Amino acid sequence: MGLDIETIRVGKANMFLSPVFREAFTNTTKAVVELYHTQGSQGAAIGAGLGAGIFEARDDAFSGLEKVETIEPENNLVKQYSDAYNHWEESLKTLIS
Repeated sequence: MGLDIETIRVGKANMFLSPVFREAFTNTTKAVVELYHTQGSQGAAIGAGLGAGIFEARDDAFSGLEKVETIEPENNLVKQYSDAYNHWEESLKTLIS
């Protein structure tokens, strides 16, 4: 899509409870991941409130959330995940052709 995303904010719930998933996600996306003490239902309600104009500003909607952890990409792992993806992609091409 051509987006350059630097930070992804998520609830520390569901798949983000897994350290393995968090590592893979952070180093594959190459984005800083901020984990908040919240869950999907609260996020959906905040999104609905933003869409409905209940909040005057985006910062107002998220003001009560507590950040519990920040995970930054690690250069050596970014390369390992990129190499693994490229290997998978090349293997897939040989299967399709």
